[in-house]
Amino acid sequence: MNHPLFPVFHPESIAIIGASEVPGKAAERRTRSLIRGGYNGDIFLINPKRDILFERKAYPSVLDVGKKVDLAMIVVAPRFVPQAVAESVKMGAKGIVIITAGLGETGEDGKKIEAEVLKIADEGGAKIIGPNCSGLFSASTSMNLLGIPPIKKGPLAIIAQSGNIIDSLTHYAEMRGMGLSTIISVGNAIGVKFHEYIEYLSQDDDTKVIMMYMEGIKEGSRLVQVARRVSTKKPIIILKVGRSKAGMRAAASHTGSLAADDAIVNAAFKQAGIIRVFNVDEMFDVAMCFANLPLPKGKNVAIISEGGGDNSVAADNAEVYGLEVPVLPSSAQEKIRPFLLAGMPAGNPIDYGGTAEENPDMINKIAAVLMEEPVVDSIYITGFFGGFKEIIAPHVGELEEKTSQALVDLVKQHQKPLVVHTSFANEPFRSMKILHENGIFVTPSSERAAQCLSYLSHFSVNRDKLKNASLVKTNGVNVDMTREILRKVKEAGRANLLETEARELLALYGIKLPRAFLATTKDEAVKAAKEIGSPIAMKIVSPEIIHKSDAGGIMLNLKEEREIQEAFEKIMKNAEKVTASSKIMGVLIAPMAPRGQECIIGMVRNPQFGPVIMFGLGGIFVEVLKDVSFRMIPLTDLDVDTMIKEIKGYPLLAGIRGEKQKDIAVLKDIITRISQMAVDHPEIREVDLNPIIAHEKGASVVDARILIG
Repeated sequence: MNHPLFPVFHPESIAIIGASEVPGKAAERRTRSLIRGGYNGDIFLINPKRDILFERKAYPSVLDVGKKVDLAMIVVAPRFVPQAVAESVKMGAKGIVIITAGLGETGEDGKKIEAEVLKIADEGGAKIIGPNCSGLFSASTSMNLLGIPPIKKGPLAIIAQSGNIIDSLTHYAEMRGMGLSTIISVGNAIGVKFHEYIEYLSQDDDTKVIMMYMEGIKEGSRLVQVARRVSTKKPIIILKVGRSKAGMRAAASHTGSLAADDAIVNAAFKQAGIIRVFNVDEMFDVAMCFANLPLPKGKNVAIISEGGGDNSVAADNAEVYGLEVPVLPSSAQEKIRPFLLAGMPAGNPIDYGGTAEENPDMINKIAAVLMEEPVVDSIYITGFFGGFKEIIAPHVGELEEKTSQALVDLVKQHQKPLVVHTSFANEPFRSMKILHENGIFVTPSSERAAQCLSYLSHFSVNRDKLKNASLVKTNGVNVDMTREILRKVKEAGRANLLETEARELLALYGIKLPRAFLATTKDEAVKAAKEIGSPIAMKIVSPEIIHKSDAGGIMLNLKEEREIQEAFEKIMKNAEKVTASSKIMGVLIAPMAPRGQECIIGMVRNPQFGPVIMFGLGGIFVEVLKDVSFRMIPLTDLDVDTMIKEIKGYPLLAGIRGEKQKDIAVLKDIITRISQMAVDHPEIREVDLNPIIAHEKGASVVDARILIG
């Protein structure tokens, strides 16, 4: 593998700076786990006060080992960390794992040490993991620098900002017989970032599934770009904490105020094909399913049980998590009916009643029919399979074991996933053990069964879409002219563009706007209205007034000369209550937009993810319901299409109750052009086009706000 992190996880020699034999200390536990874990490379133990540690030679300094050091682990007091890093770099270290805590997480003094450490490492070409981390594990080299018991090799990788989350996941793995390929404790992550770890693991043949625990996100834009590529090959499952309502900040636009942190995180993960989970046990269950089960081709699930109640619960759970429960073709139903009691439903969900309680073989016979049915992508068995011997008689247990093995064989033969929900999932029955040992997901939670099937299905469907998506770009924009508009605004000492300037900038990006005129007197307003044609809208233009309606700066549906003059005077008087006359540029005269559907398109720069585009319906949909969608920029054609379709109000655009479809193509075009504007001009902080009136053909941008930083 040709990746910068390869030497970190495949070192030929490791130095532990601050090695110790004192039981319980961080250095002692990690030294012991490295030695006893089977690592075959050179191990150099560094401690200036000891000659022997763990019956091995100890060195006063890493400079004294006399050989090249590939990886250094540092466990010393904060004030000694820069020196230890510098000496490790001098000895050729390509990776440096800093276990030491009490640095950047404690205040400015710690941050200064981190900055010094990063500078030394960057100049020496070394990768920093941590500080304030738990260490690393690499199964391929038997490198256990985590200070925990030996770990079984397997297909799951862990990247986490929390040591106790790593402990929980490794314990889950041990209990359930799963192995791990790589474990990375990132700590303060001053050096290597999340997206770099993902990139490395995407190339690691031992890793099939990537699990991540995140507390904060750095370089979110790169995370999205890398994960979008990796998600076409391997699932990335992330537990991201911090779902509070504390958003980015109070913003001067709808877009900014709606773009709270968690809404952006959800959108970013969806865009990148990342699977977001919300607790540790859910993450491990999902990871096990991806590691052990074949991927379904679609979202259609067949549900079977011995009772209508469990079937109903399972069907509800399936649909809640985006699965579809189709009615089976009559041909499939006819094949299934011989295994059911007379009159029991075979359409899906399938109720085999009491037949399987004495003869569990009925379950795998029904499953065999479903496996061969093209409309079925996955199978969901629910009820109390595994406990029939407890309910009926001990001899049924042997039949259940045979059924379990038959289900395992069906999955291998047909390559369709099958999950089992049963209240006996955790019982030490042989039937359950057969399923567990052969990778069939068995759970006591009907909801978890649906969740896991849903994640498998959506990943399978979405990865092909991600593969075929292509970046969108607007050509033919005179960027020099657009820069000149922004330059003049900066020179004027303003953070917000006047609406006249915003209109000019939008026009240069090919966004069509209705003709409008700036009037400085009521006579000019009348003249402009005559040229435009009634009815008209009048809006105050002032750098001091962003929210025009709140200041009484908007008058609509004006037709007669007298009412236009009176409206002009009223708008000006209202504006003078808010700001000085010298700050009022005039009143914009524009035509009233034809009837249509109000929409909003905006852009805001997020501290973690950079420029983010927003789309939604206007009016009550954005003010009260907050029915909006977000995507990170740059956009693909898939992003533009899905962000419009995913809002709840999409049927109003697609056409409903006799209304014709609105011009969705022009809305996509505006989204594309605004995203290009954000790429071309990093100084643009927020864009708010609200409302945009979508018509059956075309759209009218009625109001535009643009803020620069």
